[in-house]
Amino acid sequence: MPASRNDWFPTSIWHFAIADHQALNATLLQEIYEEQQRDRQGEKWSNVMGWHSVNNLHERDRFSEFVKIIHEHVAEVASFMQWDLQKFSLNITTCWAIVNGKFASNSVHNHPNSILSGVYYLKAPENCGGIFFNDPRPASQMIIPPVTEFNLWTHPKISYKPHEGTMLLFPSWLLHGVDMNMSEDTRIAISFNIGMIPIKH
Repeated sequence: MPASRNDWFPTSIWHFAIADHQALNATLLQEIYEEQQRDRQGEKWSNVMGWHSVNNLHERDRFSEFVKIIHEHVAEVASFMQWDLQKFSLNITTCWAIVNGKFASNSVHNHPNSILSGVYYLKAPENCGGIFFNDPRPASQMIIPPVTEFNLWTHPKISYKPHEGTMLLFPSWLLHGVDMNMSEDTRIAISFNIGMIPIKH
């Protein structure tokens, strides 16, 4: 009899293509460019050589449509995960822009005190640096046998090439970073965190 197998502890990364993203992106980029002019220094977090905005962009008027899109896709993830939204609600806690010029990148990090995190791409020229996710099981890297081909169970790291109008959602605890921008143009993305608020009955 052949052996049976169970695959436990999967880690999902969701990706969504946003319809009619060109008009949305133009509005968001206008706000980001104006913010960058106001605050040239920016914040210092995981960004290396890049510019990081303040983290409350979701409160801006120009972001109202984008906020609705985030909530729609977060609700889809919550439904699939069978989260009990009678007991808690999901809200955007922080939202910021990252502008990476040539050679800029983002170091490996995660997002504490959140349940989901996301990134949305506004400008993504060729060779601008993909987002990568590390295997969340550190012990799996203690002994690594040679493989004939990497697959879902043996990849130590997975990368996503950025595409304008694409949103990724992933667990906030999942370690991730951004490769160096090797293009001559800027890579612009919006990142955000989703938190939980208990519902009192």
